[in-house]
Amino acid sequence: MIGAGSGGLTVAIGLAGFGRRVALVEASRVGGDCTNTGCIPSKRLIHLARQADSGNSARVLADVRATRDGLADRERRELIENPRIELVEGAARLTGPQQVRVATVAGDRTFEARHVIVATGSRARTLEIPGLPAERLLTNSSLFDLSTTPQHLAIIGAGAIGLEMACAFRRLGSRVSLIDLADRVLPIAVPDASATVAAALAQQGITIRLGARVTGYDADAQVLVVATPDGTTRLVDVDRVLVAIGREPNTGGLGLDTAGVRYGPQGIHVDAWGRTSTRSVWAVGDVTPGSHQTHAANANGRRIVQRIALPWLPALGGPPVIPSAVFSDPEVAWVGLSTAELSRRCDARVVTRIRIDLPATDRGLTDGVTGGFVAIDAVRLTGRILSATVVGPHASELIAVLTLAMHRRTSLFRLSRMVYAYPTFAGAIGKAADEFARQTLGNVRKDVSIYARYRFSGGDRKTHG
Repeated sequence: MIGAGSGGLTVAIGLAGFGRRVALVEASRVGGDCTNTGCIPSKRLIHLARQADSGNSARVLADVRATRDGLADRERRELIENPRIELVEGAARLTGPQQVRVATVAGDRTFEARHVIVATGSRARTLEIPGLPAERLLTNSSLFDLSTTPQHLAIIGAGAIGLEMACAFRRLGSRVSLIDLADRVLPIAVPDASATVAAALAQQGITIRLGARVTGYDADAQVLVVATPDGTTRLVDVDRVLVAIGREPNTGGLGLDTAGVRYGPQGIHVDAWGRTSTRSVWAVGDVTPGSHQTHAANANGRRIVQRIALPWLPALGGPPVIPSAVFSDPEVAWVGLSTAELSRRCDARVVTRIRIDLPATDRGLTDGVTGGFVAIDAVRLTGRILSATVVGPHASELIAVLTLAMHRRTSLFRLSRMVYAYPTFAGAIGKAADEFARQTLGNVRKDVSIYARYRFSGGDRKTHG
């Protein structure tokens, strides 16, 4: 097992639980990106920033580091105490399909195994900014080592990390500027979600510059130079620049070519069960194209455990349904087909979208919610859910209901018969299901005609239900 991040820990502990002996190799810190520079410190920061005033920012940052380090120590201790796991600290390299050489402080060690799992994660993409001193450049790897908050934090990249950190540091008192080449924030989400979040960010005092790129930095004046569609802009008093423009898989130096493992710019190629082009080698987590979130790495790691520890079980079923969540303010979560995938795989006449605005719900009224919604794309007549987006309080929790519905192929008709506690934000899902049922039952003849005419027209037939 190469890599003790989220995916690696899931597989190692899972296999050990089935009585398998595991050599777990880690070249850096146990817990990987999630524990040390990702999920845990970022979500702790977000949580504390919602409670603190700007005068406590140094204390908040110290708490974040303590929480991160405490979890990393606990995870390392649990590995060391596990009798079936040997934690090997060093850099690993495949020297064959079933052989791994590890360079440790005490010298090289060679391991042979029937199965080798690669879970080496990813690293932040870097950006060269002329004139910017190295000590003023931040990525997620260095961000949480700050002892004080920046006066003016410029964030390059309006994706998940950029949005989350923009909201957190703004709450801690920093002036925040968000810069992206794209024409909207969070471009991976549906446009309505981007618009809702952008409006909320502006209300929080976060400056957003889209279609823009950073061209240089004046260290003496602390000025960041940005090229925008309207011309050049100079952002003053910028003392830190956070680059959050995506990640690159850690595939270098692993000896993948020697073992015959196929890989590319997006990572190691794997099938639906995590197996690579070399039968004895598996891969999971950020080093693969499809497991970029901790929960995705955990889910796919469990599938690898099943195939290795329980090979007699039939390998049935497709990949798990994986939701996504961004812990900005407001939160954004989604599951299912993207807008582009919907357009490519589904005839638009067979798909209907139901949207419920949270401010119009009773829980939205009681909580003073001013923006946010639940939007569901479903197949006409049958109510099978193809995709869903939630923007607003607890979106990361609400998406679980819709993920389960997609996983179990539960229709909106069934969701409309569920009873939702009142008043809750989850009730908005029930309202969306009720609206679908009302529209469908009130237009049965029309929907039957549309479904019959366009059910199999173009796209992937398996998409419709």
